[in-house]
Amino acid sequence: MYLSQSELKQLELLKKKKPAERFLLMAQLIQGQREAMKAGIKYQNPKIGAKELEKCLRTKIMEIYSWKH
Repeated sequence: MYLSQSELKQLELLKKKKPAERFLLMAQLIQGQREAMKAGIKYQNPKIGAKELEKCLRTKIMEIYSWKH
């Protein structure tokens, strides 16, 4: 598999960052993914409450990562 020039540049920039900076970027990406998933669940279930939304999100994450309940 070949990487594009953009992907190579991103990897080069990541290599220059300190571990704490890379960790922060990953945390931000994960949080963004979580918020996008919540928005999708909310879109599909407009009347869902906050507790049920969190439960659905937790279930969805478990399914994605094949975690046992």
